[in-house]
Amino acid sequence: MKKTIAALSLVAALFTASSVPAASAAPAAPQLPAACAGLVQDLAGKLKKTVTGLLPLPNVGAVTPLVGDLLGLVTAMQNSGCLPTPPVSVPVPLPVKAADYVGPVDKCLPVVLNLISSVAGLGGTVLGAVGGGLPDVGKLTTLLTTLLKTVTDLLTKCGLPAPPGGLPTLPGLPGLPGLPVQN
Repeated sequence: MKKTIAALSLVAALFTASSVPAASAAPAAPQLPAACAGLVQDLAGKLKKTVTGLLPLPNVGAVTPLVGDLLGLVTAMQNSGCLPTPPVSVPVPLPVKAADYVGPVDKCLPVVLNLISSVAGLGGTVLGAVGGGLPDVGKLTTLLTTLLKTVTDLLTKCGLPAPPGGLPTLPGLPGLPGLPVQN
């Protein structure tokens, strides 16, 4: 009987010793590169310039280069390891990356793709108006609202730090609250 109690005590002690550290140790959150904070701050600054350049009256000439800058920042964030890079089916020579992305790819990658799509949609609208008149303010408001929501999702789902001062907001427009103005 003494042998059984001693054996059970030893098993219980070993089980306790092996399970306590595992239960008390929380998994470490992945560390994103230090460059991510600066890139997020640059993204917020470019977004602010884009919003103020398009609303309430669009200045297409001032905003046109910002669209390329926004896409360039997304690429810089991917190359720095702040965001995942979408997989490609054909091998494409890519520039050497400084770091691989270590965050939650399953939540982050769809948001990255939405961000690229939102910037491209905004760029299409802005660039489509360069040769002609001004773009539709209602359409711009909708595109900017989607873009800002996508960037908010990006910060949350990709584990990126919020920029100092936060993200820009859309200025109040004449008309009914919450409804975009149509030309």
